[in-house]
Amino acid sequence: MSSGISPYFTPRVGVGLLFTFSAALLVACGGETGETTWADTSASSETAGTTGDAGTVSPTDAGSDGTTTAEASTTTDATAGTSTGETTGDTEETTGSLKPEDCVDLPIAGLELVSQQEHEYDSAPPVPLIRSSAPASLSGDQADDLLRILFDGALGVGVHQLDPDPNHAIPDYVKTYVPLSSAAAIYEEDLDGDAFSRTFVAAAGELEIVELLSTHQTAGIVRHVELREVVPNRDGQFEPLADGACYWIEEVEYDVRRPNGCTPYAAEACPADQFCMPTIAIGTDGECVTGGAKQEGEACTRVDSTHWDSDCELGLRCADFGDGDMCHRVCDVLSDAPGCPAGTHCGGGYNICMDEALLQQSGIDPAEVGEPCLDNPNALYCGGDGRPGNCYDDDGPGPLDSLCTPFYYAPSQCVAPQTGAYVAYKNGIDLSTLWCLTPP
Repeated sequence: MSSGISPYFTPRVGVGLLFTFSAALLVACGGETGETTWADTSASSETAGTTGDAGTVSPTDAGSDGTTTAEASTTTDATAGTSTGETTGDTEETTGSLKPEDCVDLPIAGLELVSQQEHEYDSAPPVPLIRSSAPASLSGDQADDLLRILFDGALGVGVHQLDPDPNHAIPDYVKTYVPLSSAAAIYEEDLDGDAFSRTFVAAAGELEIVELLSTHQTAGIVRHVELREVVPNRDGQFEPLADGACYWIEEVEYDVRRPNGCTPYAAEACPADQFCMPTIAIGTDGECVTGGAKQEGEACTRVDSTHWDSDCELGLRCADFGDGDMCHRVCDVLSDAPGCPAGTHCGGGYNICMDEALLQQSGIDPAEVGEPCLDNPNALYCGGDGRPGNCYDDDGPGPLDSLCTPFYYAPSQCVAPQTGAYVAYKNGIDLSTLWCLTPP
C-alpha cells in the first residue's frame, strides 16, 4: 500500500525559497484576533476563521523532505519559556472547589475526548491537545461546539492548575504563536461557518495527568473547571466579557493512550520484535510497528495507509518521497548524534535520513547548532552530522548573524525573552516541531 506521502514532497520544495526570515512575516502567519488554528486544521476548531496556512513562512520548511512548508507560523511557549528541561508543572494536592453561583453545568455526559492525532491521522498540534471527538452541540442548541484541554509538552504526571489568563491560552500571532499556559482549557460554542460565535477560557480548575505514555498519549482528569466567556478587545487581546456566561465542569476523565503507543527512542519502548515508529514530526510520540526483511533503499509495502507496519527491517520507514515506496532509515531530530550517513540529513516531518541533494532548493547549511550559517543564512536545514535545526537571524537587519537553531518538543524549553515557533509539516497538519526566537 502506498504511503501517500509523495504529494507533500516535490510540490513543497520550491515554497521554502519564498521564505525570508523577518518578523513581519511571522506576524502575517496568523490572524489578528486570537485564532487557535494551531489546535486543528479543520474549520471547526478555529475561533476566527483563519486557515493558519502561511505556506511561505515555514522557517524550517520541509518542502524537500516530504513535509510542508505551509504555515510555519511561530509558536509560543506554554510556560513562558523559562527552562530547558522537563517541567513537572505546579503539582499539588487536589482540593475541593465550589461552583460559582452564576455558572451552569456544561452537559458532558457521554462526551468522548480524543487526542488530535486520533481526531485526524498524521496531525499534531504544537502542544499536546485533548479535544471533543467530533463536532457536536454540548450546550443543548443545534450549533456545534468544541472543548479542548491543552498543556505543555514537558509537563509531567501530577496535578497542574489551569492558567486563568485567556491570552496565555490563545496566541495573538503577533508576539505569541502557541499557548503560554502550562495547562489550559478552552470551550468554543456555536460554530457558524468556519468560526465559533463564543469563546470561553478556564478561569480556574486543574488538570491531573495520571498516566504518561508519551507526550501526546496520556490519561488524566480535568476537574473544577470554571469556563468564563471572553472577547477580544481593540488590541486583539482577550478579556472577560462583562456579564458574560459561565460554564462549569465538575470532573471529566480522558485516556488518549493508543493500544500500541510508545515513546520513540526510549529503552524497551516496544516488544523485541517491534519498533517504536515516530508518528509526529518532532518524534516524541509513536506506535509500535512490525517489520520484515527489506533493507534500506529497497522497495517496500505498508500494511495500510494509516499504520506504519511494513516489510522493511525494524528501524526503517516505508514511505514514498517521489520514487515509490522505499525503506528509509529513521533518525531522531532531537539527538546530538542522529546517526545519518554522509550525504543525508535527519528530519523532514517523517524522521528519516534524507538525501541532501533533495534539500538544495530549500537550502542546507553545514553549520552545527549554535554556529553562524555562513554559506546559506536562509537555509531551512542545518546542523551538519549533529542535532538538526534551521538557520534563523534573530535580530533581522541587526548585527547578529543567522544561526543554526535547534528544534524542541515543548515551548517551555525556550528561554525568555525567546518564545516558541513552529514548523508545519505534512501539508500543514503537523505543527509539533518547535524552535525558539525573539518576538518582534
